[in-house]
Amino acid sequence: MAGIRLGIIGLGRFAELHARIYMGLPQVQVTALCDNNPERLARFKEWFPQARCYNDWSEMLQSQNFDAVDVLTPEHLHVEPVRAALRAGAHVFVEKPLAHTPQAAAELVREAEACGRLLMAGHVLRFDPRYAAVKRRLAVGTDGLVRSIYARRNNGKAYFHLYNRISPIFILGIHDIDLMHWYLEDDVREVHAVQTFPAGSAAPDQIWAMLRFAKGAVGIVECNWLLPGGAPSFQDVRMEITAEEGSIQVLNPEVGVMFTGAVKPDIPAFVDGYELHGHIGGSLAAELAHFAECAASGKRSDILRAEDALRAVRVAWAIDRSAKLGRPVELASISALEDEAP
Repeated sequence: MAGIRLGIIGLGRFAELHARIYMGLPQVQVTALCDNNPERLARFKEWFPQARCYNDWSEMLQSQNFDAVDVLTPEHLHVEPVRAALRAGAHVFVEKPLAHTPQAAAELVREAEACGRLLMAGHVLRFDPRYAAVKRRLAVGTDGLVRSIYARRNNGKAYFHLYNRISPIFILGIHDIDLMHWYLEDDVREVHAVQTFPAGSAAPDQIWAMLRFAKGAVGIVECNWLLPGGAPSFQDVRMEITAEEGSIQVLNPEVGVMFTGAVKPDIPAFVDGYELHGHIGGSLAAELAHFAECAASGKRSDILRAEDALRAVRVAWAIDRSAKLGRPVELASISALEDEAP
């Protein structure tokens, strides 16, 4: 496989995982790092000593030629660096959500098409072997028509301060919105949502939503930042699929290993991510390896399609709007906004 020159924009908490994975991909050469925090740049420079460091992504994109760029900025800061990287001729991976509004997401999809570049958003659960097994099972059709999907994705309260800039539907629930689209191969027609706020917060820490799909299936999304510090894992995830001839359950974490200490038990989530003899494995590693393979070949991904990432943003935004308005919102009204400037 041909090697690729890659630049990373945004060196936050999640970027450390990306960096450690890229270190294990021999076809990837990280040639540039960009962040406005000198301490973060220094940390990543230790991992990639040959990479040049930048405080400004625009300067970075003008100073080198890149085969690929990984954008890891906060969701409301995706549009400009993604657009610029595409125009600079790079294939782009951007962490989910693709953007913070349907208009912005639609603009990026159009830009990728116009530039003839690949654009992939990090819907990592498509690379989790459990969720991929569910996709294969449903494709066989032995369970019959899917009638409902319930998805719970509750995370630790300790992380809320990092993500309280936006509704949890964009950070947590969007994973399950994407999975529902993937499994049902159908579009959401209408959503109805409610949310709650902690005292003094401008952003909600909990949201529930009902999704009505065009072909009749019902989805329920529950997500929050309310797991206490004493919980045995930082996440409590469940998916229950009810079909006319069968049912499916997915739980995370799986209780394969439990560590018991003086304070609380700890259940690691090994399936979706793990470290083995210094190497990072799991769904994120598989996802980034897939991006690198597609970027090297220029071949469009059948797994991470930009239009699917746009659909997920569209539904998440409708859920957020429904929760704010206190009434159902039809997706047709959201799609009509996409030709407006973001």
